[in-house]
Order: sequence, then structure tokens, then C-alpha cells
Amino acid sequence: MVKRLGLLICLAVAATTAVGCGSDGEQNGGAQSLSMPAIHVRNRRLVDDHGREWQLRGINARIEGLFDVTFDDGRTRVEPLPTFTADDARMMVKFGFNFLRLPISWSGLEPHEGEFSDAYLARLDHIVELCRQAGLYVLVDFHQDAYSKEIGEDGAPLWAIVPPPKMLLQGPLNDLDQRRLSAQVNLAFASFFDNRDSLQDRFLPAWRLVTGRYAGDSAIVGFEVMNEPVAYLTGDPEGQLLAFYEKAAAEMREVNPDQPLWLEPDVSRNISFAAPLLPAPFPDDQVVYCPHNYPLGGATTLDGWKKLLHSSFLAMRTEADSWGAALHVDEWGANPVSPGSDVYIQAVQELAEEVHAGQAFWLWKENSQGFWGFFDFDAQTGSWSERPGAARTVGKPYVMAMPGQWLEHSFDTDTRLLQAHFQAAGGEAAPLLFLPPSWYPDGVRVTLNGAVVQVHIDPASYRAQVPWQGQSGDFRLTVTPAP
Repeated sequence: MVKRLGLLICLAVAATTAVGCGSDGEQNGGAQSLSMPAIHVRNRRLVDDHGREWQLRGINARIEGLFDVTFDDGRTRVEPLPTFTADDARMMVKFGFNFLRLPISWSGLEPHEGEFSDAYLARLDHIVELCRQAGLYVLVDFHQDAYSKEIGEDGAPLWAIVPPPKMLLQGPLNDLDQRRLSAQVNLAFASFFDNRDSLQDRFLPAWRLVTGRYAGDSAIVGFEVMNEPVAYLTGDPEGQLLAFYEKAAAEMREVNPDQPLWLEPDVSRNISFAAPLLPAPFPDDQVVYCPHNYPLGGATTLDGWKKLLHSSFLAMRTEADSWGAALHVDEWGANPVSPGSDVYIQAVQELAEEVHAGQAFWLWKENSQGFWGFFDFDAQTGSWSERPGAARTVGKPYVMAMPGQWLEHSFDTDTRLLQAHFQAAGGEAAPLLFLPPSWYPDGVRVTLNGAVVQVHIDPASYRAQVPWQGQSGDFRLTVTPAP
């Protein structure tokens, strides 16, 4: 992650005028609101098997046992990491997230070439199952930061560092920026994208194993082949990155024919606000283009942030279209309770809606690098405490899934008016909403094309379905506080 410490930043039963946050969600729509139909890319949109377009809002989580930062030779681990439990998955849902971007490490999966860790795969299975039970999709992300824990933070195993490092590093990690720019890391990335010693081909068995393991699993929203690829050090960054992605796509499609493939531009796009366009769409019809957003500069107001970031989001949309891909802002974030972060967060969310992009916030919990996340950590007791107001700042009401095609979507933080406009072809499943009590403590009033409808808000997820008979046509949905 290119992070900048200076960033300040339900089915209804009858018609009525308003409904509160109710109980007994399992009997009144809770099970339906937590169902997880498979999601695919169709016409550059993320659409489920019931014909609804999804607005994916996710969260990243570095998890003990999957984010590999430990050594077997006595060196100090790179950094401490939080564990992950069923409570974490359920709380993510109540914060408004509908998927987890789950970083995994090649080094943990294949510590010795050709030898895959059954224990590591079992841990991955366990996390996926916890998310499934909570109604939380999973994006499996082959993550790296500074190429490898051996010379940076996480990523490739020691055997996949070419040339072999002159100095092995250890924790505590207090020099990540220096590691990112080190000669060892730069040489390793250049070797990978030049495919020196067939490094890319030697990575593909691990990629194939994981993508094949979850083929057809509706809880998996896709697979990301590399976090923040550093290809700009090679002679042909765009060409060599694209060639690697084409290899990965071909390998995946042999074992997994139809789940989405998530692809990032070069890491330089994180701060440059633009990436090259493809002259022709990527040769796969299930692609999600997933740039990151970590601006170097800052603003102090909502309008200031939107002005600063507007061109970047428009460019993201154009770039995704050139790939023939759906668009998702894979990482962005700030300390949600730091001064000024509320307007930054609001700006990113509103700009993402304008270009029909999903988004995944960085980070769930952090007990090593400082201020990221929704929780404070007490090192003496090992306990976590939720940062007051953080969930409300990020977890605003929204329409999670819309029948047919999503045309417009917005939420006004002053009036608490949620609006959505969509075009249904007919036969799709019901609209799915996220309506947290932090924004609607006294309940909601929901209208569909001007007619008031009753919804039940599942207390386990704050999700609600709109009464729906699979009708076709143009629809406008509104949610306001109950009168």
C-alpha cells in the first residue's frame, strides 16, 4: 500500500408510512438479506444471478496467520497482526460492508517451491467460511508490499527473490518507505516482470491452486492476482504487466471458468491520478479494474476534496472502460476519526457513486503501523475498542443491490435522504438496502416511485429488502427518516 501519513483527512408484509429497526430479523427477511448469490461481470457491471447490480462496499483486513510476516529461523516477526473471528465478520456487515478484501501471502501458501501448506489453506478456508456465515463476500487478494517479508513487508517467498537478497531483514517494521525504495526490492520487481528465471511461471501454480479451490463458490466475489504491482521499473511497464495478467487469466480459466478476475494498474497510479488506456479490451469478459486512491495532497473541505479527486475518478472510469471491465476502488482510506477525515471519506464515496464504482476501505484493525482502522488497540491488555463515530462516518446508508441497471445513487448527509434510480428489465430479485440506526435511530420512510412501502430492517445486518414482484420499468427509490 502506498500510504501517506500526512493524509488528514426483508421482505415487506404491508404498506405503512414508517418502520423502525424491528427485531426477529430471521423471520422477517434476515435470511434473505444475508443471501449471497454469485456475482459476475456483465456489461462492465457487477451483477448477481438474480439480475441485480451490486454496489460493492468492502473492507480490507490483514489477518494473523494469512498475512505472512513470521520467520522460522529465529528472526523477529515483521509486525503484529490482529486475529479474525466470527464477531469481526458480523461487525463488518453491521458497519455496512458487503465484502472482505482478504490479503493472502504467496510465502505462506508456498514457503518452499512446489510444496503448498495444507495448514495455510485450512486457515484460508476458515476465514472464508466465517464470512459466508455472516453474509460477507470475499475477494481473495494475492498481496505484496515491498515484494517479500524477507526484504520488505509481505508477498513472495525467499526462493522467488531474484537475484537472491544480499541482506535478509526482520522486524519490527519501522522503515517500510525505505524498504520499498531499496535496491533489493527494485531488483526483485524488475526480475519478476521481466520473468527472469521464469518467476511468473513459477508463481502460476499457487495462483492456479487458489483460484481452482474456490471455483463456483458464490461467496467468492473474485481473485486479485497482485496487489500494487511495481512494473514501472521495467523497460515496458504496460506491456509486461499486461503480459503477466494474460498469463494469469489463461491459467485461472483452465480451473475456474467464470469468476471475476480483479486487475490493478501499476502502483504509480495510486498517486499519479491516471494510467494508460488499453488499445483493446482485456481478453476476458470477467474483469474488474481496481485502482487504489491515496492522494499525496490534501484538502480541508468536501468541495476541496471533490475538486482535487474529480479528475482521478473520471480517469478511472475511462480506464476501466478501455479494459472492458467493471470498476472498483480497491483501496482507499484514512483514520476515520482524525480531524478532517469525514469530508475526505464523504468525497471519495460520492465520487465513486458518480462513476458507478465499488470501493474497499483500508483498514479494519491495525496494531502495528498506527492510525488505520476502526478500532484503538491497547497493547497492555490486548483489547480493541471501537473508535466513537467511525462506523457512522464510513457506514452510510446505501442501496446495496438494484434490480436491472443502476442509473443514479446518492445520500445527503444533512437531510439523510437516500435516493436511487434504476431500470429493471423484469424478473429480478428485490432491491437490497443498508439502513443503519446510527443514521436512522427512529426508523425510516421508504418510497418506491412515490408510493410508501414497508421494509423490515434485519437487526443482525441493518439490511432490508424492498417489496418486489419482479416488475419491469423505471424506478426511483427514496429513504428518509421516519416522520
